[in-house]
Formats: sequence, C-alpha cells, structure tokens
Amino acid sequence: MRKRLHFVIMLIFIAISLYAAPSGALGAYSPLALRIESMGGAGVASARYEEVMYANPALVSRENQYAALPSLSITLYNFNKLIQPGGALDIFLTQNEGQEDVTRAINQLINSIGSGEGDVISAQAGFGFISGITGLSLDMGIDLHSMGSGGESSTLVMEANLAASLALAMPFTVAENHTFSFGIGAHLIFRGFSLDDMYDPSLQGGLNAGSLISIYNDEDSLGLMLNRIPVAFGFAIPLDFGFAYSYRDIFTFAFAAKNVNGRYRMQTYSGINQLYYMLTGGYLGSSSPGSATEGINYSFDTPVSLDAGFAVSTPDEGLWEWIDVTFACDIVDLAGLFSQPVSLEELILRSRLGLEVRLMNTFDFRAGLNSGYLSFGFTFDFQIFTIDLLYATHEYGKELGDKPLDMLSIAFTLGIEN
Repeated sequence: MRKRLHFVIMLIFIAISLYAAPSGALGAYSPLALRIESMGGAGVASARYEEVMYANPALVSRENQYAALPSLSITLYNFNKLIQPGGALDIFLTQNEGQEDVTRAINQLINSIGSGEGDVISAQAGFGFISGITGLSLDMGIDLHSMGSGGESSTLVMEANLAASLALAMPFTVAENHTFSFGIGAHLIFRGFSLDDMYDPSLQGGLNAGSLISIYNDEDSLGLMLNRIPVAFGFAIPLDFGFAYSYRDIFTFAFAAKNVNGRYRMQTYSGINQLYYMLTGGYLGSSSPGSATEGINYSFDTPVSLDAGFAVSTPDEGLWEWIDVTFACDIVDLAGLFSQPVSLEELILRSRLGLEVRLMNTFDFRAGLNSGYLSFGFTFDFQIFTIDLLYATHEYGKELGDKPLDMLSIAFTLGIEN
C-alpha cells in the first residue's frame, strides 16, 4: 500500500514539476470549464464567472461577482471502458486487494488506450476573483496524454500547466437596455512536456505505456522517472480580445479572438531533476540527478482562434427569478471554416450548442452538442460550496467518427458566485 501511494504521489509530483502542454497537439491552453463543456462547448456569449477568463474577456461585468478559493476537478477519459466489468477502474475500486490487482488494473488501463492522440486522466486546481470590470485567476493542471498505435505500443505524455491571467472589460450603455463591451485578457503560461530525445523536441513522449508496470515494480521507480526522461520547459504570453453586445441580458451576441501571440519559447533538459536543479540548485527524491545537462533552445506557435456566438436567456423577473433558461450557440475557428469551401461536415465540426435550466439558483441541468456529440452536466450550488458533474464526448480524429472519446468530470468549488 505504501509503495502504491508513493507511485501515485510520484506521478503527480513529476507532472507538477513540468509546466506543460499536450505533446501531440500543441494547441492553446485553456482550463476545462465544466459548465461550458456540458453545454456542448458554447461559451463565447454565455460564459459566467471564472469561465470568462478564457472564453471571452468582454463578459467580465459587475453582475458577475465571483471568488473561488479554490476550485478542484478530476477528469477520467475513456470512462465507459474503465468502468465495465474487468476494466481498470472496476478492478481498482472493487478488487483492489493487493499488488497483483494493482498490476492487473494498470494492465487494463494500458489496454484501453486507443491508437492516435488521446487523453487518459486530468486534474485541475484554480483560484479566481472577479469584481467590477476586472478578473484575476491562477490555474494549474496535471494531465496524462497518449499517442501512438494504442495499447502497450502507446507513448504516454506527462503534462502540467501553470497560468496566471488578468482580464479587463470596458462596458458602454447606448440608449436604454443596449450594452456594448470590449475586453482584453492576458495570460502568462508556463508549459513543458516529456521528450524521447532532448536534442529532437519533435519526438515528444518519453514514456512507453508498456513500461509502466516495470517502472512501478522497480525499487527506484521515482529515480527512473525523475532522472531519465528528457523534458522541455518554456513560456508564452498569449492575449485574448473580445466583444459583446447585450440587450437587457436577454440576448447577447459576442465574438472573441483568442491566443494572439501564442508563441512558446522552450529549453530542453536531460531530465526533470536537471530542470529542477537549474531552477533551484537542488534536486527531487533521494537519488542525485548527476550532471545537469541543457539541450537546445527552440520555439513553436499555437494557433489563433476567432470564435463567434450568441445566447438567449429568460428575463430576471416574475417566475423567471426562480427558473432561468439559457440557450447558447457558438461557431469556433471562423478563419479555418471560411478558408475552404464550407461543407455541412465542417460546420458541424465547428458548432457548439448548449441549453441550461437553473432552478431556484441552486440546481443546474445542462445538455449540449459538441461537433454533433452529446454532453450533459449537473450543478448543485449550496451557497459557498458547489459540486459540478460532466459527461461528454470529444472527437480526437480528423473527421467526425474517427476517434470519439468519452469523459467524466467532477469538480468542487469553495467560493462565492453572485
């Protein structure tokens, strides 16, 4: 049991030691927002509270006062395979009686990994504050991704993110009930990822899925993970720009240009301990990292996304004070959509539709369509404590139906929403 706990702590601590992005697809960083995801990913015009920091800074407003100290979430991918009889989660929760069962659970987890790029598990923590026309947040994420031909032949990629964000909005009221708002958001993001070779950053990964069990059974498993997997470390300062028009908070139209200036400047190292030594002069674990070796400097760009959307909500009066209904629709990556002949499949791939029903400011029920895939969510809001649940499916292939992957998320927030 003690070895098992050390192994889990090791994986978490290693990921925290890297400030990273998914290696397979180095896209723009955005923490998982359960409310937006459960509404099919629609949020450009309908985001609330901490979601606005990445969805659209123009939605920061005096009516969205918020403080989270903190919010925590965990997400499991390929959830259906994990919970079926004999699956990794089923073994771990119902048959976890010894080392042999843990080994079987790891084996089943490895076998459940499909070919191509995907996700395995994700954990997040965040602190946020919105007051007036200003928003501040600090977001951290720990992730494990997969790539390759699937199963034991897959490569696992450790990821973590650390992002400090500032958002400002400038609202203008024109005539009665008509409000225009312009917003800007800035993010300082540290990223990194594990590599197969520190002199070739295109070979991302560093950990073969089939080697997990041998690493787990090794007496110095922590030392193996800390000293023998090359890593890259870097940062960027992307900017978001947003616009929103609102009529009485009933109808909102908005668009946002996100991840402008998304270039990351990276440095590679021969291991996690080597990176830690360069930063602090010390090392992690009981084994010395040996010589601290730097590799090469390089940079990469992440794409800008221009998104547009609208939202329709019930007025905050009469019966609607107890029942609040919101419908939202987004079209993402407009530049990509119109860079080629527009087809129905491309339109579906970039569409996000969501519906939310909020009862007595306490219970939220949500459903949505993300690229044609269903998503569902539920929130229980008990004053300063909130629980969120999300079940959704994302497409990881190039075309619809290539590689759908389901996910289950649960989040806990301690804070105030007004």
